[in-house]
Amino acid sequence: MNEITQEIQASDSKAFPLSFRQRLTYGIFIVAAPIMDFTFVGIMKPEWQSGEFSDYIHLFLLPEASFVFFPFLAYSVVSYILLLVNTDRFAKSFLVRFGIYTGAFLALQYSILTIFALDLSPTFILVVLLYFSPFIVTRVYRWLRSKWNAVLMGYIALGIGLVILFASMISLDSSAVFILLLFLGIAAPFLAFRIASQAMLWLIKNHEGKIVISRGLGFVAWLAAYAYALRFNILKMYELYAALPPRPPDCYIATAAAQGHPRFVRSRVVELRVGKHVRINRQLQRLKCFELTLMVLSPSLHGFIRRVYDVVGKRLAVRISNPYLADLAYLLLVPEEWISFLALKLFVPEVEVISKRIYFR
Repeated sequence: MNEITQEIQASDSKAFPLSFRQRLTYGIFIVAAPIMDFTFVGIMKPEWQSGEFSDYIHLFLLPEASFVFFPFLAYSVVSYILLLVNTDRFAKSFLVRFGIYTGAFLALQYSILTIFALDLSPTFILVVLLYFSPFIVTRVYRWLRSKWNAVLMGYIALGIGLVILFASMISLDSSAVFILLLFLGIAAPFLAFRIASQAMLWLIKNHEGKIVISRGLGFVAWLAAYAYALRFNILKMYELYAALPPRPPDCYIATAAAQGHPRFVRSRVVELRVGKHVRINRQLQRLKCFELTLMVLSPSLHGFIRRVYDVVGKRLAVRISNPYLADLAYLLLVPEEWISFLALKLFVPEVEVISKRIYFR
């Protein structure tokens, strides 16, 4: 009888990590997931009022707007860590269990928002496939492991992973490190939801009993606080959007330099999202890429330089009134172009690929 009871308990606990390595891995990830997600969103911050729905989502997710949700996230993360540290003790605490339930809800919220932020791009499809792959691959792996040698299966799994990584590098034209960081940033809320929901289902199955009125009141209080935070977050999102420039900020001098003789400055005409046609060249794209990077790394420094450039750059650009002066401006900007470009390439090897996509629809 005791053996049967132990088997039932073991089968019920399979959904929750039991080994030290699993607990450590889950604990590190559940702490790092919000950091990775908000870091990724900060990089994707819109530069101007493009009218795209995904831009509103990016602003909604920015720490400047969503900081009111940080206490909710902290409560859920601490609850999950406590459950990992001492499952038998803290699984009995409703405060800890409720923190994990709300954490699963928040992870689902940010997963849905990430879907809209990615605008159903090919990158999103890749993330979804990678997200659901453990459910499929695990079953296949167990079946093959029972048939083949475990070491051989490990090498096969590693080989498949490398093939997927290289295929992603080719399709996205980026480095392996960039692909991994991109995946971690985008997939963080999805994987966090999977981990939190796993613990939530285990707790509901093994530790929830009858409904208590006091617990219901606690849920109502949390829901009221959540509604207030959501309203504040939305209002802050609109405030941040209104603060964006209505049109894309110009690189005045580089834009004027691109108006030189097309063969000399190597320029061509492209159509912006707003339907406007402009003439661009690689110099303009590289300098714009440097500005966007500076805006992410040091917003205060970028803001100061931008304010000065908006005054000085406009006046200088007005004086570039014919193609020959534009050719001269192009030559004068070449040192700045290559110094900034090479500096960026040290930290972002795929900067050449990224810069080529700037200004394109």
